[in-house]
Amino acid sequence: MTDNNRYSHAGITATERDRMSPVWDMSQERVYHATLLNQRFNFMMILFSLVIAGALNSKQQIHLQLILTVGTIVISLFRSVIGRTQEKLDLIIADIYTDETHPATIIERRSKKGGSRRHMIGTYIPWFVTGILIIAAILAWLNILTIS
Repeated sequence: MTDNNRYSHAGITATERDRMSPVWDMSQERVYHATLLNQRFNFMMILFSLVIAGALNSKQQIHLQLILTVGTIVISLFRSVIGRTQEKLDLIIADIYTDETHPATIIERRSKKGGSRRHMIGTYIPWFVTGILIIAAILAWLNILTIS
């Protein structure tokens, strides 16, 4: 059996398969954006943890203020990027749900009503984390949150 025929299935040879472009459909786009959203969210949470750890370990008030201020700016930028990724994912999923035969549509119809909880990762938690840092930075600059 030749290499061309060894991988032959669905009526095409490996050579023919390799010449064909991969098909990129909405399902693959959804997987890509969901993965991207999760990776960005995880990175933001690690960065948030580092900002909090840095603030807790700062030895001078000015260091606390600067760490919280810079951390707030960076986390705000991540929140913006995550929000945009969430928006794109919502559009992709809405498009998928227009196909009555798509597995995601079928499962959505069968699942309990109440909607998706993915906005917690893409919207609510990033805003909450940003809010915490904004408040902490303001309190640090007002010398209400101080190094003891």
